[in-house]
Amino acid sequence: MTEASGAVHDFNATYLESYLGVAPNGFVRLTAEDGEGLRVQGTCPRCHGDTASEYRYGVPGTGTKGLFSALRRTPVAPTQDDTHSLILREVHFCECGHPHPDLPADAPFVGCGASWRVGQLSNRDVG
Repeated sequence: MTEASGAVHDFNATYLESYLGVAPNGFVRLTAEDGEGLRVQGTCPRCHGDTASEYRYGVPGTGTKGLFSALRRTPVAPTQDDTHSLILREVHFCECGHPHPDLPADAPFVGCGASWRVGQLSNRDVG
């Protein structure tokens, strides 16, 4: 896969759990397909593969403290400002989907093992 920067996915990058700090490339915040969460997508700063992480509204650990509508029992979406701030604080992991060499059988994500924080975040299709 080729990114706008010209970087090509390095399928041969050996799996290595490593924190890279703040990613130099931008990421995009999208509404999840089912509308019950959000999706952060961009390019892994280590292997340059396309990566995306989905965060569900109303799930402990996602910053919404399990807020539900009293009548419908459906997750309440936090405000755009709240989620923007949370995404910038969250540590994201490579989820490029490629089983890089030396990927452990029990790895929580299929990718190169890199983790980072998002420094630039743009919004698309969120209200």
